[in-house]
Amino acid sequence: MKPWSAAVVLHFLAACNQPAGDANPKADPAATAQETPDTVATLVTDTWMGRWAGPEGLFLDIRPGGAPGRYALTIKANLDTQGDYAGQADAEVIRFERDGKAETIKAGTGAQTGFKHLDSKRDCLIVVEGAEGYCRD
Repeated sequence: MKPWSAAVVLHFLAACNQPAGDANPKADPAATAQETPDTVATLVTDTWMGRWAGPEGLFLDIRPGGAPGRYALTIKANLDTQGDYAGQADAEVIRFERDGKAETIKAGTGAQTGFKHLDSKRDCLIVVEGAEGYCRD
């Protein structure tokens, strides 16, 4: 056998041990798969979407805000005013600005709302502990 023939044989054997298809991982669809919306973790604040009731017709309404972790808020916090605000998830709270003041919405209990008729509720959101809160039945 000639010396160059051994090199050809070794090259051939090495090629036979390669996996089928392109060895470039970028060409593998599984290697280039991107995260889909189904694989993105759900924020705890996303479970708060919908309407929450306060006393005497007061309410907090939380809707999607156009991007993950953003919310459109409508709050009727007293009998005279109702406002719309942009909210942003931050860990386990929603932050928003109302009348130039930074506010947060957090999970709580009926007792934390400060309203006697909500005392027995367990599924509530608190804006100002002891003064402003909303619950679901």
